[in-house]
Amino acid sequence: MSGLIKKYLPYALIIFAVFLIVPIFFANKTMENFFGIALYFIFLVTTVACSAIYCSKHGLDFLFALIAPIAFLFTMIIYCGGFSNITNIILLGVYLVAGIFGLFLGDLAFGDERHKKEQRERREAEEILLEAKRRDEHERERMADVKKEPQRNERKQRANHKTPQKRSAQHTGHQRYSQRTNQNRSTKKQSPRPNDDDDFDYDKYLADIDRKTKLDNEIDDILKNRE
Repeated sequence: MSGLIKKYLPYALIIFAVFLIVPIFFANKTMENFFGIALYFIFLVTTVACSAIYCSKHGLDFLFALIAPIAFLFTMIIYCGGFSNITNIILLGVYLVAGIFGLFLGDLAFGDERHKKEQRERREAEEILLEAKRRDEHERERMADVKKEPQRNERKQRANHKTPQKRSAQHTGHQRYSQRTNQNRSTKKQSPRPNDDDDFDYDKYLADIDRKTKLDNEIDDILKNRE
């Protein structure tokens, strides 16, 4: 409601000032015959102009059209004799129609610019909203990381605690393996090696001798048989 009053207030002040101050200039006898100019021209132009300007900035608002008839009620009671004159009642309707006409005129004349401005403002508002959502999500992710940080530290500590044990086990296994290999090497060194210097094959030599003796015996037998 306060925002509506703030929108209406500047235009309402102008309309009320014109409807209440202008008739004072036509109150004397010399200008009394020109009072119709105020009723049928000045008031109408003021109503249409204020309605069109208001609509160009804030859009169609038919409640605004009631400001001019309300202002004329005071003018009618103070300067025009109240409800006794039927012309005054007709003028109430005329000013209401003038206010509505001014709203449509402002929408036709300045509606495109206003729509573009509203779309621009809507896009800016959407961008600001998206940026706020992104910041909110980023903040949530950061808070989640902060909450998970102690768990990560505990895991790292456990992993660091397990790795020395593995390394010690591997080190002891390597020591045992090296000890075994050293023992095997020492046993190999201590075991006597066969004498590789004597390469003569005695079995082959004896077999050759037996073969020669058999050949000699066969030759002797053949010679004896010939004799």
